Amino acid sequence: MNFPKAVENFFSNRKYHFWFAHLLFWLTVWSANFFLTEKLFDSFGSFTLRFLAIFSASILTYPLRIVYMRYNWHRFKLGRMVFSVSFCSIIVAFIWSYVIVLLNYFFMGSPLSIDIIAFIGRGYFNSFPIILWSSLYLGYKIWAEWNDQKSQLEQQQTLLKSSQLEMLKYQLNPHFLFNTLSSLRGLINVDPTRAREMVTQISEFLRYSLLEGKNNEVQLIKEIEIIKQYLNIEQVRYDEDLILEYDISPETKDLMIPIFLIHPLVENAVKHGMQSSQLPLIISIRSEIIDRNLQIEVGNSGHWIENDNKGGKNNSGIGLLNIQKRLEHSYPGNHSFEIIKDPEFVKVVIKINYSEHGQIN
Repeated sequence: MNFPKAVENFFSNRKYHFWFAHLLFWLTVWSANFFLTEKLFDSFGSFTLRFLAIFSASILTYPLRIVYMRYNWHRFKLGRMVFSVSFCSIIVAFIWSYVIVLLNYFFMGSPLSIDIIAFIGRGYFNSFPIILWSSLYLGYKIWAEWNDQKSQLEQQQTLLKSSQLEMLKYQLNPHFLFNTLSSLRGLINVDPTRAREMVTQISEFLRYSLLEGKNNEVQLIKEIEIIKQYLNIEQVRYDEDLILEYDISPETKDLMIPIFLIHPLVENAVKHGMQSSQLPLIISIRSEIIDRNLQIEVGNSGHWIENDNKGGKNNSGIGLLNIQKRLEHSYPGNHSFEIIKDPEFVKVVIKINYSEHGQIN
């Protein structure tokens, strides 16, 4: 038997917490009562009497636990809780006091006659450990429920965050597929050979994206490979009208980023660059470490095209908004997103402070 593991399991299981704390509390009360009021083993009868008295208190307080649990006293308002606990504790204290009278009769030969004044005083005195026991028990229940609610809230937030990331991530794929199939449709009759080549590129891209798309994060170099697959598809369509430039710093290749973070930027660059740039269109992708920050740049020749969708954002605007949301989810307060609009060149710059995440030393 693995003793340390057994101890760990004991303390991690809440059903054992009560019994451990319950016995420890009354053992402490018995020890304090005995050693403060009696000489050590002055009388075996006195020793036994005090032990049985404390043992009876531990039994009498157990029904209190049942009442507290059944009616959720830990959820009472403070005033009601204090009054209810005090009232019940005093009742149990008087029952305990009478049990002590009986124990004195059986073990010490004391008479059963009761001095009312002395009995009330003993009951009042005995109510203090019971009130303390009740306070500790209800305090633990309040703490345990608060801790459970906190854990549930954190789990819900984690699930919500994960579902939002999944929604934002996969919202990009249908857009890409629609554009690609539209390009393929236009190429089938014009150049069947290129169309077949494009089908091969599409299948390779989708196979790769499906394998990696199961994860929320991917190495930057993997994302670049996905982008190269996509741009190979577009190059079949545009041929010499599309020039690709890559400048990926070796020290950035293994850094983890949200999957499909860069792809929509490249897609927008191709789409809007073809509308605003003189041909050939130049697409540049760069990554480097600057001041302990990962910097990713995606640029295209041409000028910035504002949203032309009246009453709302176009698909490009939605894609950029999704990227900013995903960055905020993944790197709250540790990132920046900037669009640089020069007359002949447009560039999107993402900066991520990876030193906060331990990926850059």
